[in-house]
Amino acid sequence: MFLSVIIPVYNVEPYLHRCIDSVIAQDMSDEIELLLVDDGSKDASGAICDEYASKYSWIHAFHIPNGGVGNARNYGIEHVQGEYFTFIDSDDFIDPGFYKEVLRLHRQTPSDVYLFGYKDYPLNSSDGHRLKQCRCDDTESLAQLYLDMKKNYLMFSVINKIFNSIENRKHRFLTNIHYFEDCLFALDCLGKAKSVGVIEQAPYNYVHHPGEHLGGKYTAPEVVVEVARELKRRSDLLPQSDELTQYTILEYYNNMLHAVDSSRGIKQRLQYIRILLREIETFGFKTEFKKYLGRRKILMQFSSPVGVLMMCLLRNLILKFR
Repeated sequence: MFLSVIIPVYNVEPYLHRCIDSVIAQDMSDEIELLLVDDGSKDASGAICDEYASKYSWIHAFHIPNGGVGNARNYGIEHVQGEYFTFIDSDDFIDPGFYKEVLRLHRQTPSDVYLFGYKDYPLNSSDGHRLKQCRCDDTESLAQLYLDMKKNYLMFSVINKIFNSIENRKHRFLTNIHYFEDCLFALDCLGKAKSVGVIEQAPYNYVHHPGEHLGGKYTAPEVVVEVARELKRRSDLLPQSDELTQYTILEYYNNMLHAVDSSRGIKQRLQYIRILLREIETFGFKTEFKKYLGRRKILMQFSSPVGVLMMCLLRNLILKFR
């Protein structure tokens, strides 16, 4: 069997049929299995999983107590039977026939990891985020690929990658964090990859829902620091690690600051800001940090009082970098 598709499922009754049907539309049941991991859904999602599993022998439904998407993905990895595995979020969907194309390329020249693009649905239904088709199997080409992935927003997620099971089924998602658990897992796999096959298509449809944002989940500051250090350790294993490491950690902090700004008071926001500045100073990020500030990606996230104070703190830090 070529591919195991893992779909963590939680309260997605309105979208789940479309997601599962998109996998059925790959029309390769002899080379694929679908693992539906119901993460303690309270709606009819679990029943929908069972319905499909009863109709198709290659679709398997599992029901576990609610533990979050990382835990559900880990459960799926433990049951993988395919030579490769990949993930789909249960409200997203994949274009018909794509996995057949991956299998065709694999039979020509196998790779440890396959990378493909995605579309923001329904925001851009044509081009999406993608890279030119290629195969990278040496340090120089992999280094350039990872920089291109960073620029095209293809580095941090697992939904646009297919992983070799033998090399990567030992990796697990952290279950005590709510953001960037994808990135840590992807870095684990990319750090061990000797070859990456890039497929130019953007078959993955990443569904945006009205009013969605990062707020609502809180990660303790000490966990933020722990994750940042794990990001650094894993990014350092990649070619061109200096630039990638700096960018990855700054992007992580930006996401965390945005999340806490959406859901917490000024005191907690300032606590996160101080952690950000202290850790950036500890890591010694100078050049990339100044570029990041130049784009004003962090400052734009904050309402006026916090933004003003953060500007003052950032100015002090920049003086240290000179």
